[in-house]
Amino acid sequence: MAKRPILAAVLIATLALAGCRSAAVNNVVDAPFPVGVSGSRSLSVDQTEAIIVKVGSDRGWIFTKLGTGHLEGTVNVRGKHTAVIDVLFDREVYSILYKDSQNLNYDAAENVIHPNYNSWVGLLDNDIKLAVQAAKAS
Repeated sequence: MAKRPILAAVLIATLALAGCRSAAVNNVVDAPFPVGVSGSRSLSVDQTEAIIVKVGSDRGWIFTKLGTGHLEGTVNVRGKHTAVIDVLFDREVYSILYKDSQNLNYDAAENVIHPNYNSWVGLLDNDIKLAVQAAKAS
């Protein structure tokens, strides 16, 4: 009978730790845009901005233009979790940088956050690459 309280305590501790998962914040820094096929066209900063806004909005990001080559993106998931990023870009490279969040367990001292944040940024990063490559080829 003494095993049940110990088992229950271990189970509760395991569930509590599972709910507190965290991962290092994944910033995309000066990533080159994909090179198109030979003969592909170059994109202007305005065209690149339009692509980022389009693919981001398809995933729920809302962007505000802060300047040429600088967007602030915000995503709100289920009305509970919010992430804010800076997207900096020119014609050749781009960066996606953590700016702020709510309810994602961000720890500035450890530079860690809930792993879902990294998934959202990773999907946005991949979508940007694919859309830029397709635009250069058209």
